[in-house]
Amino acid sequence: MFFRVRTSLTERPGALALLATRCGEAGLNILGLQIFPDLGQVTDELVISAPEDWAAGAVAELVSGAGGDEVSVEPCTTHDLIDQPTRWLTAAHDVVMDPSLLPTVLEKLLGPHPEKWSATEHARASALNALAESADDQPVPSGPTPVEYDETASGVVARIGGHVVGVAAFALTDARELTIEVAPAWRRLGIGTQLLTRAASQAAVSGMDEMVLLAPAEDEGFVSMVCGAGLRARLKVSDGLLTARIVVTGVRRTGPATPAPVGSSGRVR
Repeated sequence: MFFRVRTSLTERPGALALLATRCGEAGLNILGLQIFPDLGQVTDELVISAPEDWAAGAVAELVSGAGGDEVSVEPCTTHDLIDQPTRWLTAAHDVVMDPSLLPTVLEKLLGPHPEKWSATEHARASALNALAESADDQPVPSGPTPVEYDETASGVVARIGGHVVGVAAFALTDARELTIEVAPAWRRLGIGTQLLTRAASQAAVSGMDEMVLLAPAEDEGFVSMVCGAGLRARLKVSDGLLTARIVVTGVRRTGPATPAPVGSSGRVR
């Protein structure tokens, strides 16, 4: 029997190896694997071959026991072993030929529940949606979930549906040091700039004159993110750390946290 398994694993060395070991010990063979990285965790989708006497519930119990969270298991066929680039290229061809097929194609590829898609899958859906729009030159129903920004006590959180795809967090120090992290699938789309702008607004409202933004020196998107936010900053590189001292005096309060749509260009405005 074949099962398609989706589960979330903590993003740490050896987590996937433990799951593979447990499957091997139980006589289950992993035939296919996809990995979708998010913040702090990884969503894995596996195609597993199991003996005939195995049921979906037993597979779910094994995966949970190996550290899996939010486990879903469903029977599948060898069709699910077709590699993902081939499936997505076929889907792209289908929506170019008939853009109205987009909702059906997305459900076939990703399932009927967008709130369960990983950030990577939302990014793929957004790209396919943009392709369908360019082919038809008209808006297509069932587009991707917009980015929403929520202020917290420690900073700002960016969400896509139920997934956290970006975080701007202040350290609990008088220096108001800020770090920003965006999930790999959603980088270079303007989310970091939005997080920075909203964090600067928070700092200004709290009475700060400036805040300190920290990032690794090799972070290629750091300077463009600061420039894109339209903020004044003094940049310094020291001991592998890039520091920007950003003036927040006079920065206006941002409006309520509202969804920021991802347009057909793929950039958050």
